[in-house]
Amino acid sequence: MSAVDFDSEAGRWQLNEGAFKALVHALHTDPAEAAREYERLRRRLVRYFALHGVARGTDATDEAFNRLAKRLSEGESIQNLEAYLAGIARLVMLEERQRVNRERQMLMRLVPPAGLNEEEDPLLPALERCLAGLPAQTLAVLTRYYVGRGVERIRARERLARELGLSQNSLRNRMLRLRRRLEHAVRVQLGEGAREGAPLGSRVDEEEC
Repeated sequence: MSAVDFDSEAGRWQLNEGAFKALVHALHTDPAEAAREYERLRRRLVRYFALHGVARGTDATDEAFNRLAKRLSEGESIQNLEAYLAGIARLVMLEERQRVNRERQMLMRLVPPAGLNEEEDPLLPALERCLAGLPAQTLAVLTRYYVGRGVERIRARERLARELGLSQNSLRNRMLRLRRRLEHAVRVQLGEGAREGAPLGSRVDEEEC
């Protein structure tokens, strides 16, 4: 067990040395016993997330410990550490389900609904593999950009542009370039790399981007 900064999306709190020490001390006053307790709880969380279908179980486990360390560093008194950690894990699991749902909505914007049947069309799994290769923060931005409709979508994109320090036009151009790269990557996945002009399904018109 070591003190590290977890990979983070914009705005996410990062583990620091003080929080790490608070976590170790809460696990056990003896460092060796604390390390063993950490590994026991970590294995339990990994199994928990696997049973609940969380694809990024290791990341979710890190996030749960991260949040526990933050609470401890803030001086919160925790009587039953394991039960408290289980409560955090449940919240992380629910948030992960929401994240997956948002990404699913984004996929439906990138790919027409008729192309979302994996058994009949390999487009969706190919796109999902390409998305999985993106940096976490890039995927988070892409997801936020394509979720929502109408006024909700416009306002969400305005907020996103402000957070990134970009004009709305610059953000739109970046998303278009990223989308084109994804389309090319999917064509390669499907063995259509040579067909540079081949469309990705019945792609949404670029004015929708």
